[in-house]
Amino acid sequence: MAEHEGTGRQQLFTKLSRAIEEWENSPYYLQDDELFDLEGFLVDENAEDVKVELEEIYGTPLNRKFWSSFLAYQRLKRAREEIKAQDALQEEKRKRYLEALEEEKKAGQNRLKEWFHQQRRHRIRVIKGGRKDDPSES
Repeated sequence: MAEHEGTGRQQLFTKLSRAIEEWENSPYYLQDDELFDLEGFLVDENAEDVKVELEEIYGTPLNRKFWSSFLAYQRLKRAREEIKAQDALQEEKRKRYLEALEEEKKAGQNRLKEWFHQQRRHRIRVIKGGRKDDPSES
C-alpha cells in the first residue's frame, strides 16, 4: 500500500511539475497574484491529503505561504516585474518613435506638396494682350 501511495504521489508531482512548467498557459495560473494555484491543482487532482500536509508545513493560505517560502520564486517574481517594467518602457519608446515617424511623414508630404505648388506657379505664364479684333472698340 505504501508503494502504491508513493507511485501515486510521484505521478501527482510529475503532473504538478508539468503544470508549473506551463505557468502562464496553465489553467492554474493566478494572473493577479502571479502565482500558480497549488491549492486548486491539489483539489482538482483529489490530493486533499497532500494539501492538508502542505498546509501543516507552510500554513494557510497555502498558495501565498508556500510560494513565498522559496527564494527561487522570489527571484523569479522580481525578474518578471523588471521585465514587465522594461517591456512597458520599450512599448512607450516604440509608440513615441511611431508618432515621430508619422509626424515626419506628414511634414515630408507637406514639403513635397509645397514644392509641387511652387513648380506649378513657375510654369504658369500670364500673356499680355487680348483679342485684337475686339468688336466693342469699333
